[in-house]
Amino acid sequence: MKKILFGICLNLIFFNIVYAFDIDMSKVSVDSKANEINENLNKTYNIETPGFSNEIIVDDKIDELIKEVVKISLNDESIDNKRKEFSKYMFYSSTDGAETLSGNLFVQMYLDMIDEKKIEADYIKDIRTVTFNKDDAMSFVYLDDALVNEEKKEVVLAFWLKKDNSEYGVYYPWLTIDDDLNDYFSQVAKKEDNGEFIGGTYNKVSLSGNGNVTVSTNLLNKLYQDNKNSVVQITGMTDGGQSSYGSGFFIREGIVVTTWSLFLQMLTNSDYLYVNDVNGNTYDILGVVAAQTNYDVVVLKIDQNVGNGVTFGSATNMDLDDKLFMINSKNNNSFSINYGSFISIDNGRLMNMFLLNSSDVGGALFNENGEVVGFAVADKINSELSYANSTDYLKKLQEILNSQNYTYISYTLLDTFKQDYYTDITEEKKYNNIENEVWDEYRKIGDLGNKIKLSLIKASYVDNIVSLRYKNSANNLIDSMYFVSDFTETLVKDGYEYTYSDEYKKIYENNKYKIIIKNSLDYLIILIMEN
Repeated sequence: MKKILFGICLNLIFFNIVYAFDIDMSKVSVDSKANEINENLNKTYNIETPGFSNEIIVDDKIDELIKEVVKISLNDESIDNKRKEFSKYMFYSSTDGAETLSGNLFVQMYLDMIDEKKIEADYIKDIRTVTFNKDDAMSFVYLDDALVNEEKKEVVLAFWLKKDNSEYGVYYPWLTIDDDLNDYFSQVAKKEDNGEFIGGTYNKVSLSGNGNVTVSTNLLNKLYQDNKNSVVQITGMTDGGQSSYGSGFFIREGIVVTTWSLFLQMLTNSDYLYVNDVNGNTYDILGVVAAQTNYDVVVLKIDQNVGNGVTFGSATNMDLDDKLFMINSKNNNSFSINYGSFISIDNGRLMNMFLLNSSDVGGALFNENGEVVGFAVADKINSELSYANSTDYLKKLQEILNSQNYTYISYTLLDTFKQDYYTDITEEKKYNNIENEVWDEYRKIGDLGNKIKLSLIKASYVDNIVSLRYKNSANNLIDSMYFVSDFTETLVKDGYEYTYSDEYKKIYENNKYKIIIKNSLDYLIILIMEN
């Protein structure tokens, strides 16, 4: 049976040949149609999420400011000219001259580093902005196809913005290169291999201004020892021995929480799922107790009544720069404790300066008291900015589960979910009515032949119009339009203009072609015609 990948896009990163998921949640809404499939779960364990929202707020005014300073940062002018241009957008305090002076020094250091690294880029992949401290904001700019000293790298430009007289200005800019992130994760993994359980932190920025970034070894040691038996890794393995993994935690003995998106990925791309803990024990996953897809959480029952349930706290009581801690594994073997900083919470979503990679998705975030205030989600990973969902919505479920005997906690068999999500498409025949030389030309548009991960079941070329019909065998879960996100991103990068959009249709055009993308029931239809 051919298994169709219908969930969230995968990139694989690895330590010691063990693979972890890299999920770009900006491309998919996990609440989609999966709720219909979850109707057979026991209503006793429903997870209510009043007030929760995973919507990412866009501030157009800040975005325009950031685009301008990015253009200045990466133009071909001298550093002196860049600094003059940059001065138009810098923060100037009307009450604190020292703060203005500090901002000038930060900008100079940042421009020197841009020049030293010879950073070049002509495309912004994404801008994420969070607000905090009432008059402060932080924007992270993700550059696509950036060059660092003429070598292709992933680069993030970050800008701490302060407001004076109702206008934002750049106070503290800095940059991060993927090599720096990979070095940090590699160092943590090596420590775990050597039996060291204190992984430290990547972030060195103090948002509160008190300079207190580091945490004492005594506190790290205590938090690790007190909570190590409450955390797990969730592992998926193929028959070929390739593993993928993420994180989770015990909501009570024998019951584990992780993200729905991670679980779904493993379900569709693994032949065997299991849970492993800090002591090296492994447990089979029996099935699903509860799930809430827009909240991106799934609750699983394992085959033994083991583990320590976590104690929940609340992120609403946290202050800017309070530390958050995670205990998990970067190598799917030994565990370590790492930490970052809390920024703010809005509608049940925590925003943090906490560097996450794929293995961290689903992991519990502890406060300094050892209480779990959130669990990491995959909206932004391999970035200093990361997101988590508040655990406030799990407190009632924990009470219900704690009041029941482990034996009588009901669940839906894992095999039932597998049958729902695996799709046999061998009955579909491909009808290709396009001559090879014509297809070879058209499939280059937006890298069409590689970017759309659906089965092409019918293709025709009539009157200079290419018509392509793709089968979406996972339509009852994920909207067909999700599968074109990589394709449409490539079109925009190649100079196509996005000219029309509604729920069922998108149109992209350049001087030569018009491309119409339509969502039709279980099919995705793409028409390419000459302008």
